[in-house]
Amino acid sequence: MQDETFNYAIVVGRFQHIHIGHERLINIALKLCSKVLILISTSKNEGTIKNPYTYEYRKSLIEIIYKEEIRNGRIIIEKINEPKTLDVNWGKYVLNSAKKIIGQYPDCIVYGKDKNIFKCFPREVVKKLNEVYVNRNQVDISATKLREFLLNDNKAEWMKYVDSSIYNKYDELREILNKIYCKKN
Repeated sequence: MQDETFNYAIVVGRFQHIHIGHERLINIALKLCSKVLILISTSKNEGTIKNPYTYEYRKSLIEIIYKEEIRNGRIIIEKINEPKTLDVNWGKYVLNSAKKIIGQYPDCIVYGKDKNIFKCFPREVVKKLNEVYVNRNQVDISATKLREFLLNDNKAEWMKYVDSSIYNKYDELREILNKIYCKKN
């Protein structure tokens, strides 16, 4: 039995790279909504320490984990430009981008890290947009910690925080990071 309350949700993130905290947001969105639009923010600074993985690579990891939901049309993944600042203009851009992709404004946003993200959305739109804030303290992980585990070759710790379907990407993820860190040093 589905518990869906809303039609479309959006989940916006960098996903550098996806971990169980991100999955929690997506899974909550899937439980509450018929369809979920995952917007992966992209930066012109891909291939750097802060943004080591390309949009295509991050999308491919999400596709591995959520292949069934993507196949049956419950999840759509698209890219969106990374904000310079979290403000109303960025919020309008997110919502207008979502409307272009799904043909309507989403009726729900699910987010975790930035408690102030909801301040980004214009009041006239907020009246129709439901906010689901998921406390990040319940899952104590960040993509930065994951990258540290990878750089320190701490596979056991890394595995605690990622879906088992991407365990086989460990060496590849490490290799990408090591190339970036070698360039820096």
